[in-house]
Amino acid sequence: MFVVSGSTHQRLGVALAQETGAEFCGVINKRFPDGERYVRVLRNVAGHDVTVVQNTFPDESIVELLLILEALRESGAKSITTIIPYMGYARQERTFQRGEAISARAVARPVGALSDRVFTVSVHTDEVLSFFGCPTQDIDGLQEAVRYLKGFKPGLVVAPDEGAREWCARAAKELKAPLHVMSKVRVDDRTVETGSGKVTVKGLTVVILDDIISTGGTIASAGRLLKDAGAGQVLAACTHGLFIEDAANRLRVCDDILSSDTLEGVYTRYSIAPAIAAAL
Repeated sequence: MFVVSGSTHQRLGVALAQETGAEFCGVINKRFPDGERYVRVLRNVAGHDVTVVQNTFPDESIVELLLILEALRESGAKSITTIIPYMGYARQERTFQRGEAISARAVARPVGALSDRVFTVSVHTDEVLSFFGCPTQDIDGLQEAVRYLKGFKPGLVVAPDEGAREWCARAAKELKAPLHVMSKVRVDDRTVETGSGKVTVKGLTVVILDDIISTGGTIASAGRLLKDAGAGQVLAACTHGLFIEDAANRLRVCDDILSSDTLEGVYTRYSIAPAIAAAL
């Protein structure tokens, strides 16, 4: 088996190859002067099973992924498994207003047409999986987060809002720590008001856990309240660390920010490769 990584996942691709005992396959990936992308797979993959690791975020990564998949088909790969660690556009799986595109379906269809099977990681909703038109599976990214967080021995797991309750409850059970759910009122797309309710955190290591950290507003509000309540250490942890706009500055209230390599960046602290390898 070969593992091929797009530009979004060089580290994760190498880690996955090591986990599965596969060969890592290099790719020439460049742009022409007019901005169009050029892709060439460097190994002879004819007759071999190939796993591709690439996000559909940001936008240009979608074109890169499609070109890699087309190159593998053209090269005669026996089978193609596509791993999308973070699926961009997954948050619009239906129309909310007349005239909108179902973005998740628009992205999933061409990827599925070039793949024999597709794996996502902690995708926004399982409904997205039906859009690929091929065998699919969503990999639970929570277990690797919990495995990493055990080293901090947290005294409390905090869900930043009601929507994260189930996700955080499973983590709290694994970490043998109590769970607290924050209340949240959204003021606008970028502003939220958070309330902590009754909770004792003095001197504790507290983990605020969510599947995605985007602008960081909700997490920052929760972190500030926990610090004011006397928490000894506040950690912000997630699977998908987008950290857009001014998220890094907002989250400075937390003692550390911990995310996986579904989106590789400065806050990547643990790898999702073992979970992917187990699913494969």
